[in-house]
Amino acid sequence: MSKHPKKPFLESDEEFALRLQMFHDSEWFSRAHPPSTKSTPVVAREKSLPVPMIRYIQVQTHSRCNADCIFCPYAESWHAEHPGRMSDTLWQKTLHDLAPFAQGINQGKFLPYLMQEPLLDPSIFDKIEEIYTHFPNTCLELSTNGTVLTTKVVDQLIKIFSAPHHKHQLWISHHGINQDTFEHIMKLDYQHALHNLIELLKKAKGRLRIRLRGFGTRRDGKHVFFTSQQYRNYWQQILEHHGIAEDNIQIDAYTYHDRAATLTRSDRGANQLNMSIMRKIGPQNRFYCPRIDLWIHIMWDGQIRLCCMDYHGEVPLPNLHDMSLLEYFASPAYQQIYEMVTGKQNSDAHFICKRCSSPGG
Repeated sequence: MSKHPKKPFLESDEEFALRLQMFHDSEWFSRAHPPSTKSTPVVAREKSLPVPMIRYIQVQTHSRCNADCIFCPYAESWHAEHPGRMSDTLWQKTLHDLAPFAQGINQGKFLPYLMQEPLLDPSIFDKIEEIYTHFPNTCLELSTNGTVLTTKVVDQLIKIFSAPHHKHQLWISHHGINQDTFEHIMKLDYQHALHNLIELLKKAKGRLRIRLRGFGTRRDGKHVFFTSQQYRNYWQQILEHHGIAEDNIQIDAYTYHDRAATLTRSDRGANQLNMSIMRKIGPQNRFYCPRIDLWIHIMWDGQIRLCCMDYHGEVPLPNLHDMSLLEYFASPAYQQIYEMVTGKQNSDAHFICKRCSSPGG
């Protein structure tokens, strides 16, 4: 019988309860782990594994980000060193490959971004329209730092997201409670970003579902740029000062993490924010993360990534240029990584999931 995942030392009771619930609710996980008293060789099990119930999609349509957040590995990432834009042909192939998963995607989310700033893509709104055409009931999530929210972009956001039946979430990364903290953490122009966000909130008038996100405290509480209460107070004062109603605005004061301890640069002491090994994973320490069977992550060049923590591409996986997604989920590569993530087979002592302080994302 499969064991429940053990609680990581730094994970809060609330976070662990949520992950455990996802563990119990995963139909794919329960079907792929029937009660058994002996293991079955990988080769013998490949054909019997069901296709995962994919619900959440992340696609990197291009590689660029104009921010340099202290707790984000973007500046030292693979895609920062290998910049590019997803070709139209590959984009269409991606949509085609996702078609077999439409039922799940229409009950989940489609995120046309991954480890970058999506609004830097001049074709992003055309892509959003295509996503809604292929998956009309999905919730489209867009995350931006706000610096490129020009009047034209804001008008396009309101037009596309306020259309009937277009479920959406607009996440705003605004990590700071004043100019000093914001510019130290994000290396962006505070006044410019704040002005854009205020104009967005005024113009939206509650028609958009907006989530203001500020990460000021490390997951373990040992490093604090600002507190959750300070962040809530900061935005409430701004909204009140500008006469902006809080309709459909959520203030999300959350903790930051180190993207599985992948911060190596010394700039602003980023490498001092890593938290190292978080858990054991193996046959005696089973684990589950929904990123392995409820999500799929695709880079601008078609490379499949394990999850949003793998900024450096340290987990080698196939490319959509070489196979379809259905072929990937039936492949030995997926079988192996699935069993490594869930602990059915042993992995390296520094395997990425053992370093992750935020299972699920």
